[in-house]
This record gives sequence, structure tokens and C-alpha cells, in this order.
Amino acid sequence: MIDFVNLAFRGLNYLQLGFLALVAIAAVWGAIQVAMTRDDAFTVIDRSKQNWLLLLGGSALGVLVLGPLISMVWIVGAVIVGIYWQDIRPSIRDVLGNAQ
Repeated sequence: MIDFVNLAFRGLNYLQLGFLALVAIAAVWGAIQVAMTRDDAFTVIDRSKQNWLLLLGGSALGVLVLGPLISMVWIVGAVIVGIYWQDIRPSIRDVLGNAQ
């Protein structure tokens, strides 16, 4: 019985580490995309490029440094990354797609 509980907790730990890795990769990739995107694309959608660069970079750093220690940090990072990928990035793609 104790071996099963130990195995279950170990599996949950690996699952959490997998989520940490996915959030960190998505945050770094998003920060790279923000850095390479033109400034005026963010102005058109009433957002600040610098804010999103800091948010995504801070999320990546927070997830990698504090994520394994404090669960709330990687959850907040996941929310920020999710907002970028589901709201900001599609809006920027629409703006840049219509500009060409």
C-alpha cells in the first residue's frame, strides 16, 4: 500500500514537472515572438510590446526558478502564457495578415 502511494505521488510530481516544462517553453517561445514582432502591431491592438515581453519573460523565469517550489507561480505563469497564445497572438496575426 505504501509503495502505491509513493508511486502515485512520484507520478504526480513528474506530471507537474512536465507542465512546468511546457509552460516555460511556451513562455520563452512567446517572448521570442514578441521580441521579433513590429511595435506598431501592438499599438493597433491597444497593447504594449514591452509589457508583454516582460510578462512572458518574467513568467518563464518564474516558472523555471520558483515553479518547482511554489505551485502558484507556475499557475500564474500558465495563465499569462495562455492569455498571450489565445488572445494577443491571434490578434497580432490578424493585424499583420491584413497589413500585407
